Amino acid sequence: MHLRTRAARLTAAATLALTTFALGAPAAHGSTADQGSIAERASTAARAKVDEPTAAYRVALTSSAATTDFAHRTTDLSGTVTRADGTPVADAPVNLSKTVLYDTWNPWGDPIDPTERETLDLGAVRTDAQGRFALAGVRADRWLDQGSVYVFPRHQVQFEASYDPGPPDDNEIYFGADTLGVRPVASALTYKVNRTKVRAGDTLVVTGKVTWPAGHGPVAGTRVLLRTYFESAYNAQATTDARGNFEVRAKIRDYDNEFVLFSAPKDYYIAGASKELPVKNVTPRP
Repeated sequence: MHLRTRAARLTAAATLALTTFALGAPAAHGSTADQGSIAERASTAARAKVDEPTAAYRVALTSSAATTDFAHRTTDLSGTVTRADGTPVADAPVNLSKTVLYDTWNPWGDPIDPTERETLDLGAVRTDAQGRFALAGVRADRWLDQGSVYVFPRHQVQFEASYDPGPPDDNEIYFGADTLGVRPVASALTYKVNRTKVRAGDTLVVTGKVTWPAGHGPVAGTRVLLRTYFESAYNAQATTDARGNFEVRAKIRDYDNEFVLFSAPKDYYIAGASKELPVKNVTPRP
């Protein structure tokens, strides 16, 4: 794929989506004018496709593993760099990276990127005489010791290869990518609330325990979050002790109306758990 910048990738995708929307699907029956209009739009789209420049190079990237799990977290990456006519590009520098994906917290439905990312540069490799490159034993996982700032893992890891054939400042870069799925270990969440009816000014106290199967790492330090309003996913939180016990508190506001408890394990291969709490805000309304 030939893309000048990452922004250009988004622009191209948006243009394609708008073109598809504009063309629509022809009705089974329509007037001659309708059919003529459809034909004109189709002709215009065809001319635009013909006018698109042919990518000078193509980068392909493949992960040997389609999925990984707790005990098997590595994969081998391989790919090729070729010219538009299919001939290989020898001794080409290819930069590799991996990105751990999370879902964006977006309760407002804003037109923003639905994906949060943690990205690590894996360094550069060079193609052989057949335009092939490879990197073995790549860990499909996070690499940071601390927990992520993101709490909604998508359980997917994306790998990307990029090749810049020209001057480093011309932004003409070619990309290839592959994504694998992560099969996480399930965890559990138990809780008790200090009250089921709350009013503005009250403190809701939730105690409980986070657990997962033995042999899958320590539960200590797991974040537990209490959402009391659709915009407040991060406001009230705590971490578990060595046994997985926690206590999280939230000062109730008159508009709090959604009480959900959820955990966010540091290990990307441990799935979080969530519970809707039997709590109701009975603050009198003016």
